[in-house]
Amino acid sequence: MQRGWKAAAMAVVLGGAGAAGAHEFTCEKRVQVKGEGQGAPQGEAPRVTKFPATLRFHYTLKNVHPKGESVANLVEDPLLARYGFGSPFPTPMAVGVGESRSATFELKLDTPEACHALAASDGRADDSFDSALRVKWDLGETQCAARVTCCEPFVDCELTCPPDDPYCAEPPAPVAPGASRNAGFFKVHEQALGQCLARGGMDLGVARVESLEQALGLLWASPGLDRNGGVRSEADARRFELAREALVATCNERLFGAREQRGRALDEALRTLRGATGDEGLERRGRELGRHNDAGLGQPLPGGFDAGRATPAHAASIAVDPLEPGRQ
Repeated sequence: MQRGWKAAAMAVVLGGAGAAGAHEFTCEKRVQVKGEGQGAPQGEAPRVTKFPATLRFHYTLKNVHPKGESVANLVEDPLLARYGFGSPFPTPMAVGVGESRSATFELKLDTPEACHALAASDGRADDSFDSALRVKWDLGETQCAARVTCCEPFVDCELTCPPDDPYCAEPPAPVAPGASRNAGFFKVHEQALGQCLARGGMDLGVARVESLEQALGLLWASPGLDRNGGVRSEADARRFELAREALVATCNERLFGAREQRGRALDEALRTLRGATGDEGLERRGRELGRHNDAGLGQPLPGGFDAGRATPAHAASIAVDPLEPGRQ
């Protein structure tokens, strides 16, 4: 494992105008990911891809009052409270003119699932989390935050062995993706889509696709509108988008043998669409499966496979949305 640190910081200072004591403190928070060989690009959050991983949180609190000491009455980091570091500094804390105080905290994440659990704890269903430090004093308040992004499951997560575990076996190196095509390809290549459907219908949870017209409907229809022009709910639109990516992934598997690269992601998507895991994670699974479908775009199609010519106008004219209004 390469050693090193990559870091990114995002600081936000909130303060009112007017009173002389309104800007007595500034704070900075940085988060670094141990075990990565290169730093994150300027302005981007560090990305956790190798596990086990250690996050190092670094805090700096500075008194910027021009004449006297400042006293912090409250210093808290709610996201890290469950890990025993909700209060990086003891309060009340007096800081002299021009002086600063620093603190650090390290948090170990053993698996990608642990990283995504932390990402979900900030209340947003995405792959990133923002850990914010809040500082209050008598006449004002300031906040600073740092963002970390977790790897995409089954895409760029890498599990490595701890150096003190002689029984751990390193996973095999990732295999270069085989050929794949995305929704844009299948929506205009009727012959390729027909060859996929010749191997059987698809139960996509929100609909069962049996015909070329239904498959094209899923590829051409608007996720936000049903066949009668009614507006789908946000959850239904997400399920529609996930069903579209699942259709494409299934065709990639059937036609190009792409199972080993994206099989687990497709299985997770189908379980979600069939109601086994609820509606949580729809957007993340759709994005994840879309990345799998895009992964092999630069690879040539298998020898002897004839996708036929692109017929966008005809394909759009025969497309029938298989999701009946109210069925999702």
